[in-house]
Amino acid sequence: MKDTEDKILFGAFKLFLTKNFEKVTIADLEKALGLSRGAIFYYMKNKEELFIKVVDRYVLSPHNIETKFAAFKDSSLINFIDFYIEGINRTMKSIESCGVKNLSRCYFNLIFQAIQYYPDFGTLIAKVFDSELELWKRVISNALKSGEIRPEYDVDYVAMHFRYIYSGLSFEMCLKNGLDTTLLKDIFIKYYNEIKA
Repeated sequence: MKDTEDKILFGAFKLFLTKNFEKVTIADLEKALGLSRGAIFYYMKNKEELFIKVVDRYVLSPHNIETKFAAFKDSSLINFIDFYIEGINRTMKSIESCGVKNLSRCYFNLIFQAIQYYPDFGTLIAKVFDSELELWKRVISNALKSGEIRPEYDVDYVAMHFRYIYSGLSFEMCLKNGLDTTLLKDIFIKYYNEIKA
């Protein structure tokens, strides 16, 4: 039963990546999932519930810091940068198996659809972003206390700098070929070298 629900969610995820929510028909779902309408709606009440469950699983859950950074133990900023990039790579790899062309662009499109069709999604995703920024602040604060970075740097400013380098680069590169995490890491390291003690 869990396997069928997983199959439905993954198939619907692929479909919602390539087709906007309002344009996905029940016939599209049947064809993409290889299941009858009755089988699909045995697990989901309707298309809206299916969309919400897809967004929960493939957007909110992977970016929840409890999930994304569960293995992180407070350590140096330089170690966190490595850990952060590894986390992004893991998340990207876990969804790349859907075989969608320009996955990054489609993924951002799914997020914009969620803002429109998932009740209170804006509040939920803002909490995800805020909690990730708070994690950066904690790491930067520890780096200041340990003397890893120079004392004249403001925790909030440095945390926002790292966080928005990632979000800005992610968005801009989604319009091209997708996020290049090697470039992201290079930019992080260059900024780190500017602020380190």
